[in-house]
Amino acid sequence: MGFEVTNLRAAVDVLRARGLVFEEYDLPGLKTVDGVAEIVGNYPSKGGKGELAAWSKDSKGNVLGLSQSLR
Repeated sequence: MGFEVTNLRAAVDVLRARGLVFEEYDLPGLKTVDGVAEIVGNYPSKGGKGELAAWSKDSKGNVLGLSQSLR
């Protein structure tokens, strides 16, 4: 499941303060820094230059995502 937010870094800070753990990835083309990845080229339908994204897992291991379009 994914959620679009207007300020990803603020949302991550609030959720982290409440105990949510964000995933860290270091893959070709996708690297998180402090739980946040900058992805170039997503959201072309919104005229964006890309997105910021962060992922966490729920209590059953399902991945939940947050994203913010970069304009």
